[in-house]
Amino acid sequence: MRELANVMVEMRDGVRLATDLYLPDEEGVYPAIAVRTPYIKERWKAQHLDGDQYMNPKKYTDAGYIVAVQDCRGTGSSEGSYVPWRDDANDGYDYIEWLAAQSWCTGKIGAMGSSNLGSVQLLEASMMPPHLTTICPCGTSAHMPFFRHGIMNLAGASIWYLQQADRAVVNANLTDEQRNNLKEKISEIKADMDRQYRWLPLKNMQLAHMEETGIEPYFNEWLEHVGDSGYWTKIHMPAEVRNIQIPILFITHWYDHLAKDTFEAYHEVSNFAGKTAQENVHLYIGPWRCYPGIEGGENDFWDNDRRLSDILIEWFDHWLYGKDNDIAKKPPVFYHTMGKVNWHYAESWPIPGVKEKKFFLASDHGANSIRGDGYLADSEGTGAKAVDTYDYDPMDPVPCRSGVVISPGDSLRQSQEDVENREDVLVFRTEILKEDMEVVGPVETVLWASSSAVDTDFTAKLVDVCPDGSTYNVVEGIVRARFRNGIDREELLIPDAVYQYQIDMSGVGIVFQKGHKICLEISSSNFPKHDRNMNTGNLVGEDAEGIVAHQKIYHDMEHPSFMKLSIVTR
Repeated sequence: MRELANVMVEMRDGVRLATDLYLPDEEGVYPAIAVRTPYIKERWKAQHLDGDQYMNPKKYTDAGYIVAVQDCRGTGSSEGSYVPWRDDANDGYDYIEWLAAQSWCTGKIGAMGSSNLGSVQLLEASMMPPHLTTICPCGTSAHMPFFRHGIMNLAGASIWYLQQADRAVVNANLTDEQRNNLKEKISEIKADMDRQYRWLPLKNMQLAHMEETGIEPYFNEWLEHVGDSGYWTKIHMPAEVRNIQIPILFITHWYDHLAKDTFEAYHEVSNFAGKTAQENVHLYIGPWRCYPGIEGGENDFWDNDRRLSDILIEWFDHWLYGKDNDIAKKPPVFYHTMGKVNWHYAESWPIPGVKEKKFFLASDHGANSIRGDGYLADSEGTGAKAVDTYDYDPMDPVPCRSGVVISPGDSLRQSQEDVENREDVLVFRTEILKEDMEVVGPVETVLWASSSAVDTDFTAKLVDVCPDGSTYNVVEGIVRARFRNGIDREELLIPDAVYQYQIDMSGVGIVFQKGHKICLEISSSNFPKHDRNMNTGNLVGEDAEGIVAHQKIYHDMEHPSFMKLSIVTR
């Protein structure tokens, strides 16, 4: 493999972006695979060049491809100023067309990468550069991943912003003493992130004020524009995926923190994008990262001991070389089930032929904590009680026990013991399963609820209860009351009035095994994955203190709260 480092590629406005090229040993003309990263391409190289990482460039140069890795504007060795996603659509377009014009390129360009490296693919594809032939975004979002439906991914946004500040220090015009002082400050903040998460008001938290590092102050800009759709449009988020005209291979894992966003992007493309995109969009759900402790993801092997790189090379071979292989002939959805690991193809997502089953909330004396008697019933209006109540205190939020927040090192399967021992968590369980139950598809909870506050949150979490009593998260969701009808239809609550809330809990493929129970947890916080709703009705980040909200969850005949699962019979 030959390498060319720091080739400067000029954008339409004259800013030059640094690009590393990895080429096959033999000189010739090849298709190119584009990667764009805000995380410094030298770090990308260190992470991927040796080992079994799916983006190891040597795997692709050995297969006859050029891999081009570019620092996003204002990061690494590139010129300009970095604001996430603001310039990535136009820069991506210019990058693709520059690659296609080089003498060593056939003019056919693919793209790959995960998380932010996936979202920039969707942005550049939405601009329809003529030579972009296919993209393969992994574990990513076409939307702003740190603010969805008016709710802030507090831990994710904080960690990510701090990481970017740490990288910005390298490029800032600072003396060695200033740079060392700032790095020490960042290290101190990292050492006590819980203090940052609990800082009130959020807009004053230390990590939001790192201007000396050279970072743009977009953290507080995000806080100021949570409900302002015009602001997000200006930075091209959400990406205009309906413009996409090319084949796409979406990849995610059941526990990925952007899995729900990936499902949404697949749905948007398969129903509303250009004809070629609609007819050639695929969704693969499997261990694209090595996630210890997750059945089906103990290593990064897919079915038949394939690695993700093998799948991507097969995909690129078809679309960039025109090889008549199997990947485009097989059904477009490929997934595995957890619990009992099996691999399946399907014609669409959600998969066809499933039976939707509602599990109705019920209790006789009260569902508060594991000590209560909450249960999931087959019909509405079951149980002696019509309503369960709890108090949500934003100063004592329910701790996050729902898998990955942003760091790949986070444990995905987490015990629910401390959560289910809290009185502000309602716990509803089925009877012991007498046979295996395979669940594949979207998970949704519909709540009828009231609150004493003018704004609050409601959370729902699907949990697997093992025969020994241990409990593990599967999927979860949250709704902010003021945005219950949509981010563009903000409406505060009338205190104590009853409203219906729909909580999208992403999707799942799992076999709940015989002897297990299925559990649903209901509460009003999942901290610090999500910012605390202070129950005041004020904007995110403004409150120095909150108020306690008295919550009621109804489950009578007139207000049948339930969780809906998709059951597969084979």
